[in-house]
Amino acid sequence: MNPAALFFVPNFGLALHGKILISSKPVDLSTLANVATALAVFTAVAFGLLEARRARQERAERAAFAAVQAILTPEWMKSMIVVHSIPDGSSASAIEADARVLAAVQAIGVILEGLGYSVYARIVPLQVVGDLMGGTVRLAWRKVQPYVEEERRRSGSQKTFEWFEWLATQLERYSPGKTNLEIGAHQAYRDWKP
Repeated sequence: MNPAALFFVPNFGLALHGKILISSKPVDLSTLANVATALAVFTAVAFGLLEARRARQERAERAAFAAVQAILTPEWMKSMIVVHSIPDGSSASAIEADARVLAAVQAIGVILEGLGYSVYARIVPLQVVGDLMGGTVRLAWRKVQPYVEEERRRSGSQKTFEWFEWLATQLERYSPGKTNLEIGAHQAYRDWKP
């Protein structure tokens, strides 16, 4: 493009090859006010979207911290060790026969019931639970499922540890994770960088 072809025409605006591109006609005050209002609204919406995103990230971080606190209690740790030691396929009567095992199953069930509902209500992201304790939740459900099913049959209600089961199901469905019984976190995330 020839720079000489672009020139300013007094009282008309910017012109290119004789065609007026931008007119410099007088602008009234109401038009300027409308433009300023539109810019202010646009800026406010953009700021609001950025703040909403930041708040969502902050909430996810707080939820992850709360989940960590929930599982770092002495009761959780003791109970989870007991639950993990339940032989696969143990019947409800076998679990109920040992008061220590039954108490551990109930403690883990109550904690994971609350965590399951927190995921459902979108307070705690499923990915956070999956990364933090997905395998533990799935294993715990596998160990206690016969007991829960028997409790539901006896009571005639499907409410017993419903959110615990829901959480285990969602983790199985949506959060398979990189770790499993053959690959630990130390192997799966070997190349992690801060």
